[in-house]
Amino acid sequence: MSTNEVINNKEEEKKNKSPIKEQTADKTNEKSGKKKKKNKKKKEEENIKEIKLEEKKEEQKKEEAEKEEPKKEEDKKEEPKKEEEKKEEPKKVEEKKEEPKKEEEKKEEPKKEEEGPKIEGEQKEEKKEPKKPREPEPKIPTDFTELIKEINDLKKEGNGLYKNGSLEEAITKYKTAYEKLEKEIPKIDRERDYNPQSSELFTLFIQISQNLSLCYFKTEKYEESIQLDSKIIARDRHYDKSYCRLFQSYLKLDKKAQAVYFGNILLNFDEETKKKYEEVIPIIEETKKTLQAEYDAIRAKERKEMCKSIAKYAVPIIILIAAFAIYFFVFKKKKIGK
Repeated sequence: MSTNEVINNKEEEKKNKSPIKEQTADKTNEKSGKKKKKNKKKKEEENIKEIKLEEKKEEQKKEEAEKEEPKKEEDKKEEPKKEEEKKEEPKKVEEKKEEPKKEEEKKEEPKKEEEGPKIEGEQKEEKKEPKKPREPEPKIPTDFTELIKEINDLKKEGNGLYKNGSLEEAITKYKTAYEKLEKEIPKIDRERDYNPQSSELFTLFIQISQNLSLCYFKTEKYEESIQLDSKIIARDRHYDKSYCRLFQSYLKLDKKAQAVYFGNILLNFDEETKKKYEEVIPIIEETKKTLQAEYDAIRAKERKEMCKSIAKYAVPIIILIAAFAIYFFVFKKKKIGK
């Protein structure tokens, strides 16, 4: 065979082998493609895990940084303290050098009295003297001279009008004086202990209010007199004239219970005061008796009404009980005999 024939045969064999190789190559490529896809997925999952781990690490770092910030601030505060300590160290060295000198001086000096144990960093507390209580400031009394003159003048005018029988004009004079005093009553009450003028005004206030209530009583203004007398009693419980007038004014208004209440208070005074009211005391006793009789009559009426109401319900109840007894004793015995 020639060389050309050999070459042709080899080319034909290559052509016959080539489709088989292509098929195998295609299969290998498909397998490699699937592997690559799997590898890509794995790589992506690994990348996601790495990202999450990094995020967690960053969060932990932030938390640690937040915890360390107050520590750093404390360290910053402690740094000047450390610097002060460093400055104080040379001072301590100097103090140690001076200590032997001090011991020698102590031997020479006489021993002082023993003192309590000294603590470093504390200063000796100085003995504080007890503070003296402050003396009360002097109370300055007010000057009531002008007011006393005005009220005394009004009182004199009112008394003159009362004697002449002009009661309405006397009421106007007493009322003006009463209103002026009523404005100054808080000051008068406050200064009664140390101001003699205030005590004088207090007595004038009671006298004028008493005269005014008497004028109201005589002009048949009983409610106004009761108001004034009750104010007098609130300030002076032992003022017997106001108790007597209260009894009389309540009696005029036909309020016997209130009248007897104030009359009993008047009867409890001593015998000297009772002598002043010899005409009024029998009236008080009569009113007490009449009031007691009225109370007894009211109670008797209430008892009669109670008995009537009981009788209304008692009669039918008695009839029912009698009927039941007859039925039991008559009809039941016949049945038993049979």
